Amino acid sequence: MKNKVNIDTIIYLVLIITSLIFIYAGSFLFEEGSFIGNRGNNRTVDADTATDRNKPFPVVHKAVSTEINGIKQKINILEIDLSSGGVKIKPALAFDTIYGFQSLKDIAINNNAYAAVNAGFFYSYGEPSGMVVIDGKVYTKSTGKYPVFVVQGKNAFLSEIKSNIWILHGNRRIAADDINREGKPGETVVYTPVFGPTNRADKLHTSYIVENNRVARKFRGDTECKIPSDGMVITFYEPISSEEKFEVGDWIGIDIDPDFGPGFQAYECGSWLVRDGQVVAVDRDDWVGLLTNRDPRTAIGVKHDGKVVLVTVDGRQPGYSVGLSSRELAGYLLTLGIKDAAMLDGGASTQMIVQNKTVNRLPARERMLGGGIVVVVDEDL
Repeated sequence: MKNKVNIDTIIYLVLIITSLIFIYAGSFLFEEGSFIGNRGNNRTVDADTATDRNKPFPVVHKAVSTEINGIKQKINILEIDLSSGGVKIKPALAFDTIYGFQSLKDIAINNNAYAAVNAGFFYSYGEPSGMVVIDGKVYTKSTGKYPVFVVQGKNAFLSEIKSNIWILHGNRRIAADDINREGKPGETVVYTPVFGPTNRADKLHTSYIVENNRVARKFRGDTECKIPSDGMVITFYEPISSEEKFEVGDWIGIDIDPDFGPGFQAYECGSWLVRDGQVVAVDRDDWVGLLTNRDPRTAIGVKHDGKVVLVTVDGRQPGYSVGLSSRELAGYLLTLGIKDAAMLDGGASTQMIVQNKTVNRLPARERMLGGGIVVVVDEDL
């Protein structure tokens, strides 16, 4: 009997000790955040990752209801902080080509944009009115008449720019009159694939088809010439000089100045609104006409602290929002801390999209546009 009691006691003690071991081990096996039992996430979070997640989002949208000179206005503001990284502001063209129109919503979707506003001014078939450079690729050169919005890495500014296009041939630098524009007699124009399938030439010209930076063939005539997908066409509209001739097999390059470095963005705007913190808005613009009227407006600016601001003002809707004149708009931009600002297209084109939704009230049905200014945010932010 005594031996049985001892055996029972030993078994009882073994069971207690085994239970304690399992309880102790379980506290490690199922601890919150461990490899097992971490709610499906088997990655540890280091200090750097945690810091990145706590960074402020680089884009802030504000919808403002206010009165300016006693009149109701509805204003939408996008403020973008390029210094924090993870965000890009750039022009975007309809279908990513010189010609054509798209809705701003489609342009934003095609560019995976977090936000977008309508851009500046375009000709009848969608051709940009001035300089466009996207991710370092030159689409069109500047006119030298209006300010150009430029983004270099984490810095943005507005400046009047005179751009030059150079054809590099051996030791020569031949000035091109334009890039991706319809040419006139006596002009030299460079055509790249963004212009379309051909150079659209309809007057006598001599063209050199360049593939992989080598002259592949020569064409002379008064009909259009096909642009290779991996190259360009250099067209000399007659009359031309003998020094402009190339030979098949010659190496050809293109250079642009000023060159703001790899991957820069540039977009030529309308008239100045604010310059060096002062109102410089004009009463008439070659594109808009009278600017003393109160209308829907879109503007782009850079603050004293370097942040970029995109602004839309609703208009032509009495009782809701009337719109602003150019000088009223410039004055309002000063209250936002703007150092430099320029006009973009307005009227029925004025539109702002945030996360695929139009946040302003359009005065009419959505207008098809030649392009926009898009804000692209890294997916991991």
